[in-house]
Amino acid sequence: MIGPKRPRRNYFRRAFRQLAKARAGNIGLTFALVVTPVILAVGTGIDLARTYNTQTKMQADLDAALIAAVKDSSVVTNQQLQQKITDWISADANLTSTAYTINNISVDTTNHVVSATLNATVPTVFMRLTGLKTVAVAAKSVAKGPSSSYLQVYIVLDKSASMLLPASQADRTTFLNLLYNNSYSDPATFFRSYTKCEFACHDFDGNYFRYNYQIFYNIFDLVKAYNATSSTPITLRTDVALTATGQVVDMIAASNATTPHITAGLYYFGDNLYTAVPQTSSTTTLKKALTDDSYGLTSATSQPVTYFNNMLTTLTKLVGTAGDGSSAAKPLKLVLILTDGAQSSRPWVLTSSTTQTYVAPMNPAWCSPLKANGVTIGVLDTEYLAITYDWGYNATLGMSMNSANWYSNWGGVIRSGVSGSTPRRDYLQYALTDCASSSQLFISASDKTDIASGLSTIFNSYLSSVRLTQ
Repeated sequence: MIGPKRPRRNYFRRAFRQLAKARAGNIGLTFALVVTPVILAVGTGIDLARTYNTQTKMQADLDAALIAAVKDSSVVTNQQLQQKITDWISADANLTSTAYTINNISVDTTNHVVSATLNATVPTVFMRLTGLKTVAVAAKSVAKGPSSSYLQVYIVLDKSASMLLPASQADRTTFLNLLYNNSYSDPATFFRSYTKCEFACHDFDGNYFRYNYQIFYNIFDLVKAYNATSSTPITLRTDVALTATGQVVDMIAASNATTPHITAGLYYFGDNLYTAVPQTSSTTTLKKALTDDSYGLTSATSQPVTYFNNMLTTLTKLVGTAGDGSSAAKPLKLVLILTDGAQSSRPWVLTSSTTQTYVAPMNPAWCSPLKANGVTIGVLDTEYLAITYDWGYNATLGMSMNSANWYSNWGGVIRSGVSGSTPRRDYLQYALTDCASSSQLFISASDKTDIASGLSTIFNSYLSSVRLTQ
């Protein structure tokens, strides 16, 4: 009777054992000569893999320690910073079991640069057969904050008519009452038209205003005359935007007080990008532009259209490629945009429903070329207030994203997970968030207090970030 077949693997196993025990001829010697190098090779690979994993962990621990440390480089002493790095490594890396030693800790609190080297010895297992009991590994890292690097700042302000909207609800109420009580359309008969319009109604629209025995043909001049005599002046969003810009200029001046390394320029846009003040280290010049109407930044002027596609194309060419911040010839580059994010034109609102679809959120893909050049983008979103009584708003930003034909008109793709029934107004924040380099560099502000502080908050967030330079 033929019994069951034995597994083939058992056959090979027995043959291998017999080969290992063989003493006839040179078989045993040959086997030893062949197997020993194989074992050493495999074992060496295992030891080297353990060494590599240890070095990778060391580098990650050191990078994390320096990132945490450099953020405090302006508020603690060198000795305290060195101790902080040591404590971080000790807690995270377990110095005792891995035999780490921390060497060459260098702290430059003036320039916010921290560097250190981490060393360790990794015990071997298989490589001991060759006499090598340990392998030395090291990690080196240098962390630097942008606050100490050479930096160019591009402050870009939206000059669309919507930036002439009131900056708070109280301002809004006063503003609407002023328009309602002083608007006319027929000079011959003094026919009162009772204009009560906010959305895209900031230019002359066939109406005029009589206030204090004077005639005004635009809302800005009316508000300016009102503010000159009123104890409760109306604050427009452009006014608050300039306050926000002024705070950033003050921060730049403070940062440059010890080591001049930051320049800034002021720019505005409507149908395209325009330069109010080119890159300069003179904060006096920058501050002057915020109050002098001739620079084009104040509420004295506005743009009837807002074309982000044109503006961002021009801005990308103007800014160029960012450097590593190591010298004035290789500056980091930061763009700060203050806007409501609406791609719009006044005629689009006033004409057919087909053109009204063009009033929509800007396409964040237009920001991609700047990012590809290594430029960092921060965005302050001056939120649109819902203007439900105004037909122009209801026919455009009050409509849904589905009705905007966003892809066919502007190449925009709605975020995954966001419904196409979302009002265009509500989608503005998604578009602007996606334009910013990170969520930490985006702020949405709805009142004048938040708008005034928002730009400096974003700027400070950028200065507090850290770069690993080595």
